[in-house]
Amino acid sequence: MSASREKKQRQDVGLDPKIVKAQKEQEERRRKVILYSVIGVIAALAVAALLIWNSGFFQARMTAATVGGENLTVAELDYYYYSARNEYLQYYSALGYPVPADTDVMDEESGQTYRDFYLETALDRASLYTALYKEAVSNGYSEDDVKDEIEQAMDNVKSGASSSGYGYGAYLKAAFGRYMNDGTLKKMVAREQVSAKYYSDHGEEIRASYTQDDLDAYLADHHDDLDTFEYSVFYVPAEEVETKDKDGNDIDEETVNKRKEEAMELAKSDAEEILLEFADGGDFDGLVEDFGLTASSCQDHAVNTGSAISSSLVYRDDLMGLKEGDSTVAEATNGYYAVVLHSRGLDESHTRDTRHILINAETTADDEGNTVVTDEAWAAALEKIQAVLDEYNAGDKTEDSFAVLADKYSEDPGSNTNGGLYENVQPGDFVSEYEDWLFDDARQPGDVSDPIAHGKDTDTSTNYYGYHLIYYVGENESTVWQNSARSALASDDLTAWRDELTAQYPAAATDNAKLVG
Repeated sequence: MSASREKKQRQDVGLDPKIVKAQKEQEERRRKVILYSVIGVIAALAVAALLIWNSGFFQARMTAATVGGENLTVAELDYYYYSARNEYLQYYSALGYPVPADTDVMDEESGQTYRDFYLETALDRASLYTALYKEAVSNGYSEDDVKDEIEQAMDNVKSGASSSGYGYGAYLKAAFGRYMNDGTLKKMVAREQVSAKYYSDHGEEIRASYTQDDLDAYLADHHDDLDTFEYSVFYVPAEEVETKDKDGNDIDEETVNKRKEEAMELAKSDAEEILLEFADGGDFDGLVEDFGLTASSCQDHAVNTGSAISSSLVYRDDLMGLKEGDSTVAEATNGYYAVVLHSRGLDESHTRDTRHILINAETTADDEGNTVVTDEAWAAALEKIQAVLDEYNAGDKTEDSFAVLADKYSEDPGSNTNGGLYENVQPGDFVSEYEDWLFDDARQPGDVSDPIAHGKDTDTSTNYYGYHLIYYVGENESTVWQNSARSALASDDLTAWRDELTAQYPAAATDNAKLVG
């Protein structure tokens, strides 16, 4: 074939230039479509990432602290942060103080804010509970040991959400931080409950380990703590002194101070007069009324071990220095205490175990913010606890059946997951109405009380109002003073053990801790 013919044949089988141009334009459009599709996917992913970021998904999982080599997420540290924060805010609210903002300065000298304080407390708690949890697991403890406690704690949170009007998810964020969810909360609650059980059990092991020689050695140096005191005390406040005259002008400081001194002298004179009349057989309640005292600031024949008498009481040292039958007047900041010691010595009676069911009476507040319990509320609480007693009496009437009812009905958070059980109870541990029944000499194991009211006397300070149903388990081998000695020794030794264990799990915040709170 000639060269010219071959060239002609190649031209005959080639693509038309128009077709080539069209193909190029189509390819260009295809590349643009792909490019725009990729850009669209990237944009969609960016929007999704932004939404996820705003939801807190990533932040919640960031490491906010390290605890002994273990990472703690923002949400997990938030649990400890808000636990500390909520406790403090409840304290402020209960006292009627303004609730501080997290950014407010708590310590003027150091400049520490409330947030700094809550975060510091959160890290301390993270260290403690991580240490206890690790130790508990290594000793065979698991969530199965505390499944009822975990369930109860989670139910309490859900009840809180319901009563507050929040949805559950919104309530978790309000109560435990914006990154909290159900899974994280349950994990933290479970770790805390496992830790608490192990700590309690280990404490009981320590407590039971002391011999009589150990108790006697402790007694030798701690009679003031272990002796039981029976005493009466009256608080006589000094009359309040005006610092402004009738026109609203400030009264000079010298005059105000002189009037305060005179008011204190008058209070002291009244306290001394009260002691004289009381020693001559004066009626306690009559003296309280005659001298215009507040009943809740006075006690008649109170019975307490020395360790149960707060070291912050200004008359404690004066009481310790009295002999039986003696009295004294102790100066306070704005008044005087008149104190009488009736008896003192080691209580050789035995501690007692008890179970109980508490039904609270509904409270309201009057226009001045005072707690009010209506007759209808008392009647409703009585009807409810009577129904519990009827259910007990209709059954086999055993300690086990009472324990089941306590877990089912009792509103005492300190015992409604362990069958209402309190062990080694001694005088001064509970309110007088409870102890009058429990420590009656005629009491026999298996006895069950009628409903016993607490808080109906509005002149007596109380932090709850309701009815007790009490089951008497029995008397222990340990005496009151031995029980107090064991508790004191165990407290010191358990604290030392806990601090040594916690030191192995130091907690340190990371940069992501700024997301906490």
